[in-house]
Amino acid sequence: FRSQPKVDLQTGMATQAEALVRWQTDEGLIIPPDKFIPIFEKKYLISSLDQYVFKKVCAFIRRRLDAGLPVNTISVNVSRLQFYNSDFVKTYEDIKNKFRIPDHLLEIEITESIAFDNVTFLEKTVSELKSKGFLISIDDFGTGYSSLTYLKHLTVSTIKIDQSFVRGILVNKDDIAILHGILGMAAAFQRTVIAEGVETENQIKALNHYACTYQQGFYYAPTMEKDVLMKVLGSTLEESRITIEEEKLKMKR
Repeated sequence: FRSQPKVDLQTGMATQAEALVRWQTDEGLIIPPDKFIPIFEKKYLISSLDQYVFKKVCAFIRRRLDAGLPVNTISVNVSRLQFYNSDFVKTYEDIKNKFRIPDHLLEIEITESIAFDNVTFLEKTVSELKSKGFLISIDDFGTGYSSLTYLKHLTVSTIKIDQSFVRGILVNKDDIAILHGILGMAAAFQRTVIAEGVETENQIKALNHYACTYQQGFYYAPTMEKDVLMKVLGSTLEESRITIEEEKLKMKR
């Protein structure tokens, strides 16, 4: 798996990361997820892929713990099919316990669209995951019609503003209004907000204007190998500048 840092602009540090699955060919070519994820979904293999990445993340954290090295929270994505597996929570709890991962070092990212299926089931599952020591975040937030309505019912720690709004805040007044509304509601319910897909300095200025201080995107850092990631996590962006620029150059080749 590869990972992308999440940045706290108040400290200028990369504090957490998101694990992202990538398919690398024998020739070193990186195939983007939108090309192969639909195939896994069509073949009903997406749950196996989810668990594969989760195990890799747990193994990575365990190696660092055993070596006495610093460890930061890493989030993993969970597909709709995975989420609705009857043994989902137990399966992830068993993997977490097998690798002896302390609470709050693993965050489960679920897409907002899951809430449309069954809000009651979502609330129950989120509660169970939290009781097992997982942090929970909602990905792609703002794309659903009932976002602000059910936010108060879900005891998630973090919401991630969908990148479509980040792209739109420079040109679309509606996107600005939605962003402002999300930030206000999140503050009222004491939820952390992360803006994803940040790619330009002007987007950063706009987000900072609305006090969205947690951000993630290529502007700060591309996806990177886990060993490279650990050079960045826990450091300021300035301290990691050379490493980040080298990774960006690799992505452009």
